[in-house]
Amino acid sequence: MILERENRQLCHGISFSPHEPVPVLRLRRGEEWVNEPLSENRSIRLRVGQTKFCLGYVTMRDDGSRTLHSCPKLKGLNTGTQCDGCRRLDQSKFMHQFHKTGEAPQGLRKYLEQPHFLYVASFAHGATKVGTTSKQSKWTRLAQQGAVSARYVARASDGGAIRVLEDLVTEHVGLKQQVRQKSKVKGLTSWELDEVSLDAANALEATRAKKFLESQGELAAYGVELLDQKWVQPAYALEVVRAWDSKTVHPWTEPIAGHEMNLRVRGVLGQSILVDSGENTTLRLLDAAELKTREVNVEAQRGEFFEEQSPLF
Repeated sequence: MILERENRQLCHGISFSPHEPVPVLRLRRGEEWVNEPLSENRSIRLRVGQTKFCLGYVTMRDDGSRTLHSCPKLKGLNTGTQCDGCRRLDQSKFMHQFHKTGEAPQGLRKYLEQPHFLYVASFAHGATKVGTTSKQSKWTRLAQQGAVSARYVARASDGGAIRVLEDLVTEHVGLKQQVRQKSKVKGLTSWELDEVSLDAANALEATRAKKFLESQGELAAYGVELLDQKWVQPAYALEVVRAWDSKTVHPWTEPIAGHEMNLRVRGVLGQSILVDSGENTTLRLLDAAELKTREVNVEAQRGEFFEEQSPLF
């Protein structure tokens, strides 16, 4: 399925910055970017298309920065975020295997030369993972992932070394490297755990990972420094964590694709938005990953509005 790029405003998900007070919904029409702030108590109407479209591919500049290109044909998708053509062109794919293969374009090599961190992150349903992040995205990586509790356990002088440590922790400590978005959302609305017990579990797993790394000998010779550093949640995420901890947030049960919705934003955690429909209405968790790859239009709502949903197609 091929459509004209300029006729589609596609959602690239929620973006975070430590220098901005709130996260934004990133929308792109052709080469034009639109950032819709997800401010607390902002009332909006979302119009969401039914079809998923390819979001393009990344190339690396010589200085290590990235360029995101639109899909040349804006192909429709059944799954994922890229068509086969864009997946082949995407240079970021080399990042996760570079420490094994040594293969990467020059720009990606430059990116990997900067210091990187190893972290242990826990999510509301109790799953804990090990992951890596660059110095420039140290804070934002965990914000984007929707961690409820997280700790940095090591710093390495480059991205290749930190990925070796990540694989070792997975193999010997048993921490996975991926957690599904749907599991994260389900955990926030199932209330099986609470904030105190989850943070204790995260501290325990971080300690296990760190003790294993300590047993590997003199890591400083390889540019590795062990850490015990807790990640700090932004205020807007704490609203979601409080609702989960107090068992007052419920799942969003209506269809999202192909519908329009009136919402009031109450908080954001990762790719999930805590919403209600005005004063004294139910707190619900909208999985914003369902918006990604789809055409999304945002309109400001003024005055009182009622909880409603209507199909667009």
